[in-house]
Amino acid sequence: MKKSILAIAALAFMAWGCSGSDDDTPSKPNSFSEGTDPRPTWQVPNFDNYEEIMTVEVVLQDTLQSYASSADLLCATIDNEVRGVATPLERNGQWRFIITVASNETGKDINLSYYCDKLHHIFTSYWGKFDADTKPTGEGSFYSPKFVVNE
Repeated sequence: MKKSILAIAALAFMAWGCSGSDDDTPSKPNSFSEGTDPRPTWQVPNFDNYEEIMTVEVVLQDTLQSYASSADLLCATIDNEVRGVATPLERNGQWRFIITVASNETGKDINLSYYCDKLHHIFTSYWGKFDADTKPTGEGSFYSPKFVVNE
């Protein structure tokens, strides 16, 4: 019951639409000119199919903040399966995503994919290990992952 209530609450922050990328290193685009990636059709997973969930507030990397918009998406994948999808919120001039990620096993690698609507580009990066005991908010690279290597 508790898991269902958390999942329903998390869905309020999520997009209904994630295909994962196999690339687990931060993207390094030549420039921030418009790309050609179509808007992903990532789908929120059925959280009832998983034993554990974690919900984390992710702050978009400073380098990408000025390109962000309400049309962006964030997707978490484990073993190339979509395990969470979120839409952004703007708070205090910063774009953030509250994402709920599901897994049946602690310690699984999570990759994040960020779709920037203004740039028509999907940025992908390794995020960390799944741990249902992760605090929802905090400091450090887990809460503000690097999608772009600063040039």
